[in-house]
Amino acid sequence: MLRASRRLPRMATAKRINEPLALSPLAGLGAVILTGILWGTIGVVTGQLKAAFPGADGGPSTLSSLVLVVVRLAITAPAAAITARILLGRGAFRLPGRVLGLGLGLGLVQAFFQYAYVEAVTNAGVGIATAIELCLAPVLVATLSVVLLRERPDRMIIGAIVFAAIGTVVIALTGAATANPATFQAGILWSFACMVGYASYIVLVRRLAAGIHPLELVALSATGGFAVLSVVSSVVGVKLPELAGKDLLLPGLQFAYLALIATCLAYALFVSGVRATSATTGSLGALAMPPTATILAALLLNQIPTIEVVIGQVLLMSAMAVTILRTARRLNS
Repeated sequence: MLRASRRLPRMATAKRINEPLALSPLAGLGAVILTGILWGTIGVVTGQLKAAFPGADGGPSTLSSLVLVVVRLAITAPAAAITARILLGRGAFRLPGRVLGLGLGLGLVQAFFQYAYVEAVTNAGVGIATAIELCLAPVLVATLSVVLLRERPDRMIIGAIVFAAIGTVVIALTGAATANPATFQAGILWSFACMVGYASYIVLVRRLAAGIHPLELVALSATGGFAVLSVVSSVVGVKLPELAGKDLLLPGLQFAYLALIATCLAYALFVSGVRATSATTGSLGALAMPPTATILAALLLNQIPTIEVVIGQVLLMSAMAVTILRTARRLNS
């Protein structure tokens, strides 16, 4: 009798954890698209933060990519943990050891692709870095999904992937012709590294999301990522930017936005969306990120896109439209 009385609260807790953010496939796709829009602001805010800490004589920013990501995760982890505790009560983080370990391990992947994205934005520009990360990820996700999740992409998904791939090629070739050759190649390599990390993150989230609340997963992955990058920072001896005499109000608000809105909220939406759809559909739905990033970069960072880049963005939006249509048809069938 004693054992039975202990099991009941656990069952109730598990049910409560999984149900609040249970979404329909169409709502899940909407959550992923909203995530893409929020993520589309990251490159611009990152660029503004780096510009707030300029190097001597116009040199590189004294705010390194590593420090930027560490601070972002340092704010995200406790914010997500506290919110999860408020929403879930004592049931928060009462998870099997394997799930806890995988959640923390997911932080390795998250930390890697977030750092790679900041480096890609710094070297190749917001629009190009974002396009390569998001557009080629579905190709890798589709491949990994077949192998690990046994998801079979249908013709519409394959068509969306083709649109995404062509759009990426157009944007990348345009950037190669106009960007600084000394930094562009490094930016492209970081963009591909970010794409691999992002695709891996999607597939891993798809495998973990069914048994864990999105905010718990965000808190665990951010904690794991923060721990790893903190150790890396100590080993490589990263220097902090000079803060004396600087007005830190705006940078502080920008860091808060990156951590609380573009990371904590956005990742919770993304996990909920991917759980309600497939890993491939989730990656394609996030294609709202490149157009958002390109428009904001043009308005706020004066990174004006060429007509070729605009054509590439249209192809990306076409890929997203095909994904939405596919989801709607599956709901009506």
